[in-house]
Amino acid sequence: MLDVMTRRHLRPPAGPPQRLSLVAAVLLAALMLGACGAEPGDDSAAVVVGYGSTTEQRVLAALTVVALERAGLEAEVRPDLGDTQRLRRAALRGDIDVFWDYTGAAWALGLGQQAPPADPEESFQRVREADRANDLTWLEPSRANATLALFVRESDLPAEGAATLTWLSSQLSTGDAALCADRDFISRPGGLEALAVAYSISLEQVVAKAASESEAIAAVAGERCLAGLATATSGVARNAGLTPVADDLGVFPAFVVAPVVRDAALDAVPELASALEVVTDLLDTTALAELNARVEAGTDPGELAEGVLPVTDTPTDDGG
Repeated sequence: MLDVMTRRHLRPPAGPPQRLSLVAAVLLAALMLGACGAEPGDDSAAVVVGYGSTTEQRVLAALTVVALERAGLEAEVRPDLGDTQRLRRAALRGDIDVFWDYTGAAWALGLGQQAPPADPEESFQRVREADRANDLTWLEPSRANATLALFVRESDLPAEGAATLTWLSSQLSTGDAALCADRDFISRPGGLEALAVAYSISLEQVVAKAASESEAIAAVAGERCLAGLATATSGVARNAGLTPVADDLGVFPAFVVAPVVRDAALDAVPELASALEVVTDLLDTTALAELNARVEAGTDPGELAEGVLPVTDTPTDDGG
């Protein structure tokens, strides 16, 4: 089973700009790219869908292929292309036509900017505007926000009041409960330290244990950690029965999930945008987590996509 790629960043603390790094190690595959995608005037070309190496990327690609085919479009896939930066490079070279990206990752990694916004709408508008110069169009976004989240056991949730990071910070500051998180998140200034500043967490009291996402989730489920760091759409966390606590102060940056299309491909196949609306309409944070969980549990992504996407009228040659 492939590890889940987090690629999530906290906004760096005030002060001199700092180089953003990955929250977790990214599973990369060698780029195996062939013919270019659709170009204006090439009516016979398939829409080339590129995707990364994670469960979530496989799910999004499967939904895309099914949606395109049901709209009467031919789809071709290029799998395991790696992270945000590699997917973007493939699109800029014309090797793929459409891929799914995350606004916070695109802002920080793809565009090399600082301080990804926490507000989903602001995050989306920034990357959409910035990518106009790159001949990339961000289509309408889904309601899924694959940002960072801290997960806890349901039995540890407060009996009264909301399950928020404000509540969790008070638990972690006692020194009696451990936080399991990626080593980079724990050590870099823009990670745990930034969270501690916002939520008045005493770092001297926090017991932080370095762990991958899957290890962190297993540790929480096994009662070895109170909280574990994962993405809000983590299928692993959902399968473990864990609950994310709300980031009530809005510290984690938004990672809105949205399809990105090359302008040339959109010019050649303008119906591409409407074809993908059925996917973005389906997805919110909980729905995407559930789809990821089902694939993590062994469901084939293609079969899953066929089952969850609503069937719409397929165009016919006679226009009927």
